[in-house]
Amino acid sequence: MSNRMRKKMQKKTSYEKTKEEFESVEEKRKKKKEDFLTDKQQRDEAIKKYKQKKEETFQILSKKTKKGQPNLNLQMEYLLQKITQGAGK
Repeated sequence: MSNRMRKKMQKKTSYEKTKEEFESVEEKRKKKKEDFLTDKQQRDEAIKKYKQKKEETFQILSKKTKKGQPNLNLQMEYLLQKITQGAGK
């Protein structure tokens, strides 16, 4: 084949160029949407974990004795746990 024919075959038509651009834009949109969904899922899991931990802490600290006084033993255990976890980090 001559050079002229090769160049003609290598050149893309405007339809092919437009189609490739469209596909690349669609791919970027898909990727962006997937990233957004994974970030949202991670955020939701973190919030759920935080709320669960907060509820457990509330349950421990709100316990009362028979007479209605706060249970200081449980509160001291909770504080000790918190200090040891902080020192471990």
